[in-house]
Amino acid sequence: MAELDIQEFIWEPGINDTHIWERHHRTREEVEDVCYGDPKWLKGEDTKEGRLRVIGPRADGKRLLAIILASQGSGSFYPVTAKPPNRQERRRYTAWKEEKISHESE
Repeated sequence: MAELDIQEFIWEPGINDTHIWERHHRTREEVEDVCYGDPKWLKGEDTKEGRLRVIGPRADGKRLLAIILASQGSGSFYPVTAKPPNRQERRRYTAWKEEKISHESE
């Protein structure tokens, strides 16, 4: 996966922000907090649907979020959903992070 280049989000008030809140109790601020956080700790994955899954820590460093984004071109993304990562996502993120840390210490 290439380096993440998230320049802006396309929010539709009452649509994607409402879905994320009502389904997963996450806010726009949390999504932006993760995606605009330290790119060193953001794991990007392509999904089967041609979207981008971003897994990364919130600014407090205590909780991870898994965010699904639909590319709108030129660094613009439509946030489809955001939720706590499931077990598989958490495992993949942890393995990726541990590998990254071990390579940096070499």
